[in-house]
Amino acid sequence: MSSSRKWLVAQAVLAVVLLAAVGRHFWKLLDDHSLQALSFGDRGWYLLPAGFLYLAAHTIWGTYWWELLRYQGVRVSWFAAVRAYFVSQYGKYIPGKVWVILLRVWLLRHAPGANKRVIGLTGMYETLVNMAAGAILAAVLLPYTNIGGEYTRGRVPFLIAAAALPLGLFLLVRLTNRIARRRRGPDAQAVANTPLWLLLAGVLQTSVGWCLLAVSLRLTTTALWPAVPVDFSSDLVSVTASYVIGFVFFFLPGGLGAREGILQACFESRLAGVADNPAGAAVLIALLLRIVWTAFEVVIAGGLYLTSKLRRVSPADGRPRAFAQPEKS
Repeated sequence: MSSSRKWLVAQAVLAVVLLAAVGRHFWKLLDDHSLQALSFGDRGWYLLPAGFLYLAAHTIWGTYWWELLRYQGVRVSWFAAVRAYFVSQYGKYIPGKVWVILLRVWLLRHAPGANKRVIGLTGMYETLVNMAAGAILAAVLLPYTNIGGEYTRGRVPFLIAAAALPLGLFLLVRLTNRIARRRRGPDAQAVANTPLWLLLAGVLQTSVGWCLLAVSLRLTTTALWPAVPVDFSSDLVSVTASYVIGFVFFFLPGGLGAREGILQACFESRLAGVADNPAGAAVLIALLLRIVWTAFEVVIAGGLYLTSKLRRVSPADGRPRAFAQPEKS
């Protein structure tokens, strides 16, 4: 067995062990009659806008990736880039998360001006800038929300590390180019780097998506527990901290388990006095949010992938229609 395959197996085993432990913990919390009798009443429709807001947030993030591609000379239409972005989300459910990047490379391999290195590097930048924006929001707002207690405050180092990832990649690419020039001379082929200003602009742009996810979380919470006080800052910290820390645990498919554990810690104190079993109610919110987001994501990604198959060849003239051609000046 090759070393890469052993590493993949080790990640899968670790993920299964951790998920089993988290699942056992959640099962105990949910084994409560007050939770089993819970119903949405007339509030189930809140889950529809919650799902659409999730898609809107990812559309903003996919648009930022399209902007990175265009800056590097990849002439791909906005729709084709966003479609590839959504379809690539299937890859995050495989341990290691590298399949997200590999799927993007495969889906845009025929785009004018594209090469594997550019697509992969821009995909990494989009992901890391996105996580950095969420980490910054969580780290800045966490001291003012007082949610999760020592459990969430102990995760601040994870947030700081995630916030520094795009800068680390930026410096690494610059260092790689400098070493290549020293070894091969000034004519050495450089890795196309993303300018710092575009990374900072991406932090602002992707932050809008995080705000939409916070509203999605609020709607999901209202569907189950309308008595929970409205607190946008707490919702924003809850969704960013749980999502980013779930990303840090790269061997977990989609951050499953880690994200729900952080959400439980964030919501447990907020549900005190509202639910008879605050811990179980917090787990229920986290699981419902996962179900809503995953369902909408799977449907839209599958639908967009089917459109790519149907649009690949035009029935009128047989020419490819998947990508936009460069605009003529």
